[in-house]
Amino acid sequence: MRVKQDAIPGMEIPVWFVPNKTGQYEIACSQLCGIGHFRMRGFVNIQSAADFRNFLAEEAKALAQ
Repeated sequence: MRVKQDAIPGMEIPVWFVPNKTGQYEIACSQLCGIGHFRMRGFVNIQSAADFRNFLAEEAKALAQ
């Protein structure tokens, strides 16, 4: 699941790829970008299609209330 995308603080920037394994994975900055580089980390949560459909259904219920 190698993906590289520039990030801009405060903006959502979609990235499209097809994962091949479920789970939570740490993502890291791949470019030496400044003094805070070592602290830059995030996570991506890969869910099965069924789990994602359940998530969407729960979100829709929450919005309807």
